[in-house]
Amino acid sequence: MELMYPIAIIICLIIGLAIFFINTNKTKYTTGKKVANTQYIKETEYYKEKVKKYHFLSNAVKILSVICIFITGILISRPITLQSKSEDKYNRDILMGLDISTSQCEVNLELVRRFKQIIPSIEGDRIGIVIFNTAPVVYCPLTDDYDYINECLDTIEKQLQIVVENNGYVPYTATSEDSETFIFWNGGTVVNNEERGSSLVGDGLARNIVFIS
Repeated sequence: MELMYPIAIIICLIIGLAIFFINTNKTKYTTGKKVANTQYIKETEYYKEKVKKYHFLSNAVKILSVICIFITGILISRPITLQSKSEDKYNRDILMGLDISTSQCEVNLELVRRFKQIIPSIEGDRIGIVIFNTAPVVYCPLTDDYDYINECLDTIEKQLQIVVENNGYVPYTATSEDSETFIFWNGGTVVNNEERGSSLVGDGLARNIVFIS
C-alpha cells in the first residue's frame, strides 16, 4: 500500500501530539475571585477523587482526539494500492475456408478435427466458416459463440465422413429436399456447377476477404 500524500499524516501527527502535551492547568487567575485557605479542601479524599477523575477524563479526551486526528490524516493522505497487471487480449477474426468438393473430403475431415481440438484454447477471438465449391457460402458467421461454432464443425465433420465412407461420392439417397445431406452438398455451393466447374478457390478466397472487411 502506498500514500498519495504522506505529508498529511505527519502534519496531523504533529497536531495531535501538540494537543496531547498542552498543559490546560492555569497557573494564573485572570477572572473570578480567589478562595483563601484551600489547603484543607485539597487534602480531602473527595477533592482528590474529583481531581483524579478530571485528569483521567482529560487525558482520555486527548488520546481520543489524537487517534481521530491520526485517522483523519490517513484518510487525507489517500492510501492506494498499485498493481501492475498484464493481460494478453486477442481480438482476432479467424475465418476458415473449406473447399467442399468431394475430392477434398479426406483432407478437410482431418483439418476440421484438428481445428476442433484448437478451439478450447481460443478465448475472445471470433471464428467464422466459409464453405465453397463453385460458389462460396457463409456457413458460420464470425462469432465468439464457441458452442455454435462446434455445432457447425460437428455437422461439417459428419457430412465429410459420409462422403469419405461412400468412396468420395455423395450418397445417391441424398436427393430429398428435406435431407440434411442434400442441403449441405447442394445448398448453394454448386450453383452453375455445369458451366463454371468445381473448386473455385479464387471465389472462395474473395468471399473470405469481403466477409472479413
